[in-house]
Amino acid sequence: MTTLARVINRFRRPLRIRLVGPADQTAAALHGLAHMVNRRPDMADRRIRIDLTIREKPMQEWR
Repeated sequence: MTTLARVINRFRRPLRIRLVGPADQTAAALHGLAHMVNRRPDMADRRIRIDLTIREKPMQEWR
């Protein structure tokens, strides 16, 4: 990745990700997200904002 691309990535809006669910599913999703970001060279120096909410109730109860 060139220096210019890194500078441009710093000024881009952060990638926003919202994870909501039980602890085990949310942890698995976060783990998968980390692998995806690690494999993609275009994600280097990109800001990522992750909103994480753990809810132990079944999905139908909190919708």
